[in-house]
Amino acid sequence: MGECVVIHLGNGEWMIVDSCVRTGSKTPIAIEYLQELGLDVAESVKSVVATHWHDDHVKGISSLLQEATNARFYAAGVFRRDEFLAVSQRRHIASKFSSGVEELAKVRAIIAQRKEMGGGALETVTAVQRISASPNRAVREIWALSPSAEDAERGFEHIASIIDSALGKAARLPSLPPNDVSVVLHLETAAGGILLGGDLEHHPSTRARGWHAVLDHPGRPTGASTLYKIPHHGSHNADCPEIWQHLLEEEPVCVLTPFERGKTPLPRPSDVDRIRTQVGRVFVTSTRRYATTRRDRAVDKVINETTRSFRPHTLQMGHIQARMVNKEWIVRGNDAAAIL
Repeated sequence: MGECVVIHLGNGEWMIVDSCVRTGSKTPIAIEYLQELGLDVAESVKSVVATHWHDDHVKGISSLLQEATNARFYAAGVFRRDEFLAVSQRRHIASKFSSGVEELAKVRAIIAQRKEMGGGALETVTAVQRISASPNRAVREIWALSPSAEDAERGFEHIASIIDSALGKAARLPSLPPNDVSVVLHLETAAGGILLGGDLEHHPSTRARGWHAVLDHPGRPTGASTLYKIPHHGSHNADCPEIWQHLLEEEPVCVLTPFERGKTPLPRPSDVDRIRTQVGRVFVTSTRRYATTRRDRAVDKVINETTRSFRPHTLQMGHIQARMVNKEWIVRGNDAAAIL
C-alpha cells in the first residue's frame, strides 16, 4: 500500500512526489532507489512534494525530507493554516483518523528547524502555479495544477470540523474527505509533457472543483502530456473524460498503482475496462502476491467476530520505470509489475 514517484529532472537533480515504505523496512522507498543508483540523497534531491496527507501517499515522507537536506518541500496551501497545525499537534486527535497527519507534523518541525538555521520554509502551492523553471534542464518547467480555491476551502472546512468534533468529545472523529486538496503536477520536457494526477477526483456537477477546475483554468500549460500517472489508483471517481481529450496526447503511456487497504481493492476490473477504452495498455506497478498462510479456525473466528473486514496484505511491492530515449518512452518494471 503506497505510492511514490521519483523523477530525474536532469543535470543530476531529482524530485520526489509522495512517499511509501517497503513492508518490513523503515526506509522510504525513494531513498532505497536512489542509493541503489549510487546517488547522495542530500545532494541530489532538490524537491519533495506531498500531493495530500493520506497515509498511502506520505508514509515515511518526514524521514525522506530529513535525508534530503537541500530539498524544498511543497504541499497544498491548507497545510500552512493554523487549524491544520492544531490537528497535527494533538496526537490523540490525529492518530484517530490518519497517521499521514502525524507525518506532515514531523515535516513542519523539520522545516521550522531549517528555517531557524536560514534554510527554506514550507512552499505551499495553489492551482496553476509554476514552481520551477530551468530552461537548460531536461524537465524545463514544473507546474502545480491543483487544488482549486474551492477545493482548498473544502479541505480547510473539513479540518475545522475535525477540531470541533474533537473538542465536543465526539465518539468518532469524521474521516478525511476523499482528496480535496490533492496536488496535480504537470512537468514540461523537450519531449512533451508529463501529467502526475495525484488522487484528484472528478466532480461532474461543478466546474469549480477537481479536474473541471484544472481544465477550465485560463493559465494552465497548454501542452499535451505523453505520460500520465492515473489518479486515485484508477478509480472511477477520479476519471474525467475531458482529461483524455484536452490534457493528453493520443495513446499516452499510462501508469497506476494499486490500492488494497479499503473494502474494495483498486483498480476494479470495471476500472481497467473503462481505462482501456481510452488507451491500449496500462502499466501497473504490482499484481504479484505472496503466498497466503492457512490460519487456525479459532483465529479465523476471532477475526470474524472483531473486525468488519479482514484481508491480509499479500501484494508485493513493484515499480515501473519510464525513460525517454530519442523522444520515445521506454517502459519496464520489476517482476511484480504488469501490463493491464
